[in-house]
Amino acid sequence: MRLTLAMMVASSIAWTACSTAIPAGGGAVPIELGQSFSLRVGEVGQTADGVWRVGFEGVSADSRCPKGEQCVWAGDAIARVWLQQGRGPRAAGELHTAQGATQTLRLQGLELRLLRLDPYPVSGRTVALGEHVATLSLIRGSSTEPDR
Repeated sequence: MRLTLAMMVASSIAWTACSTAIPAGGGAVPIELGQSFSLRVGEVGQTADGVWRVGFEGVSADSRCPKGEQCVWAGDAIARVWLQQGRGPRAAGELHTAQGATQTLRLQGLELRLLRLDPYPVSGRTVALGEHVATLSLIRGSSTEPDR
């Protein structure tokens, strides 16, 4: 009985570890510097050399003017993302869709940019939490602002 219980616990732990880790050589969305890529909520992207990883955690707010409505302001949506070099700490940030708001996260000379957030709101339709897709790009930094 004890052996069966121990085996069940061990297999449960192994299953959990395997289900949360990104498999070697797969499981992550491929990222190429300078090219756009899309991540669904909870997905991780990784460069071919494995040096850079990007994650999209979700949308913390979305006040964009829905299609079919007339608004005084275009609104803003906020995507929660992170950028990681190797096994170093993750640099987390919130990227906005509104013009003039933070749309770039910088780390070690690279910039993670939010290009688009889908789906765009439609009047009378609620977007489910996990339904969002962020289109991003990872490029060599072009500004003189400090990394964050």
